[in-house]
Amino acid sequence: MMRLVIGARRASLRRIALLSILGLAVASCGSGDSAGLASGASETTMVGGTDAADGQEDEGHAEGYEFGDPMEAADASRVIEIAAKDDFTFDPAIVTISAGETVTFRVENVGLLPHDFTIGDSHLQDEHEAEMAAMSADDMVMHDEPNAFTIAPGETKEMTWQFTEVGEILYGCHTPDHYGAGMKGTIAIEG
Repeated sequence: MMRLVIGARRASLRRIALLSILGLAVASCGSGDSAGLASGASETTMVGGTDAADGQEDEGHAEGYEFGDPMEAADASRVIEIAAKDDFTFDPAIVTISAGETVTFRVENVGLLPHDFTIGDSHLQDEHEAEMAAMSADDMVMHDEPNAFTIAPGETKEMTWQFTEVGEILYGCHTPDHYGAGMKGTIAIEG
């Protein structure tokens, strides 16, 4: 779930703030070089769902995903091809699977713009979109997660997932302004 991405970013921001304060304290005491502290400030270290910097549980990581679980490609019963396009669409815009089915999404960026592919419910998509909108261009670094990855122009990536609940899940691109322009699709999970 995007809670994993959001939790990791929040944890990273906490570490950056803590390291910045420590760096200022060290610099003001004249007892060291704060540059060494700042250089590792953006590193994310996760150990078993626990933020190693502050020992707090990462939000969403230990909880799993409400709509299913990431799986190995060998477990998939089929591959669903999806094209990420520069007209801010995914093709196809709707895919249908059965509850309990494991599928691999093979997503190809057929355009010249970078895109991402994130699966989750509408709440998760909206949270991620708001988070991306609040970030500056320098902070917009998305790392691949079980339910999300970035796709460079011409690149193809895969994600394998087992959907456990009947309903609808969305896939979307949260590169700035893409989701708002309609770059999203629907995964219809039938019983």
